[in-house]
Amino acid sequence: MLELLFLLLPVAAAYGWFYGRNSLRREELKGKASVAKNLSSGLNFLLTDQEDKAIEQLLQLLDIEAATIDTYLALANLFRRRGDWDKAIRIHEKLHQLKLPKHQAQQIQLELANDYYSAGLYDRAEVLLTALVGTDALREKALKQLFSLFIATHDWHKAAAFAHEVDKTDSKSLRIAISNMRCQDTKKPLDAFALRLLTQQYPQSIRPKMQLAQLLLQQQQLDEAAVAFKAVLTQKPQWSAEVLPGLIQCQLPAQDWYQLLSQLAHQHKNITATIYLADWLVQTGSPAAGEQLLLEKLQQQPNIRLFQRLLQLRQITEPEHRAALHSIEQMVNAYLETKILFSCRNCGFKTRQAYWLCPSCQQWETVEPLSGIDGR
Repeated sequence: MLELLFLLLPVAAAYGWFYGRNSLRREELKGKASVAKNLSSGLNFLLTDQEDKAIEQLLQLLDIEAATIDTYLALANLFRRRGDWDKAIRIHEKLHQLKLPKHQAQQIQLELANDYYSAGLYDRAEVLLTALVGTDALREKALKQLFSLFIATHDWHKAAAFAHEVDKTDSKSLRIAISNMRCQDTKKPLDAFALRLLTQQYPQSIRPKMQLAQLLLQQQQLDEAAVAFKAVLTQKPQWSAEVLPGLIQCQLPAQDWYQLLSQLAHQHKNITATIYLADWLVQTGSPAAGEQLLLEKLQQQPNIRLFQRLLQLRQITEPEHRAALHSIEQMVNAYLETKILFSCRNCGFKTRQAYWLCPSCQQWETVEPLSGIDGR
């Protein structure tokens, strides 16, 4: 009898395993059916414009089925694009509470920070973004969003604390951004020493060089100011219209001034430098050479401002036609007063005023002088 019981034990174990497996399958199918039912209900609520009920229904599924994270992220992003920040926040906050793989949890944290930023909850966004700055995968994205937040709140001074994290990235735009925010902080203006350090640390940015040159000029350190102004022209010759007036005050030797203008006019085809060079030729006793330079340049690159200067010069060399030439000049002046001077290379924003920060796309040092027939 005992031998028979021992023989039946394997059979009983096999039966228990088979029954248990079928029981688990039934529970799994039951759970999937429940998920499908709740998902269907949630979608029906969405289709009938009952979004609040839809969100509640769909969020309940997160406790049951956490594998469909991408679906919820897509839904939250849809709400965010529509401007429904509170709905996007509710979904991302629920996802943020789940125990997920590290990379997925960090991505959700970034999305939640973006929700907070869009909703104007800057303190909450700053906390989440600051934590993400230390991650390798999301460091650059977190820094860019964090700097956008500092722009919105005018907390320029906070950017300096992230200099080491910026150095860990390959982002040129982040380096330009942090140097500009350092210069933007009017509560703690940078002295010449600090500006020099900034130009060395972030050579991609021209604002520290320009600010250093202007500061040195105010302090009557003319030689050093000239070096700083020339550094701007070396990097961005298209900024000649803004730089050359400062360089004139630096009182460069005549030959150095001539060589600089010649290089800008002939190699870089800069309009402002060409006009300054023509004026220099007139002032040094060669009005015919100045007029010839303007005529040659007008043939090579037609430009209204060159034509304007030629009209002014002709009024001196041809006094008998002064009245007629002056009338034409007035019409040209009226035309130029309506033309834009700067354009953002990133978003195309156009303006007559120079901006370090584009008012449209909020990018630093993307608003640059225009070239072409109306350019300078």
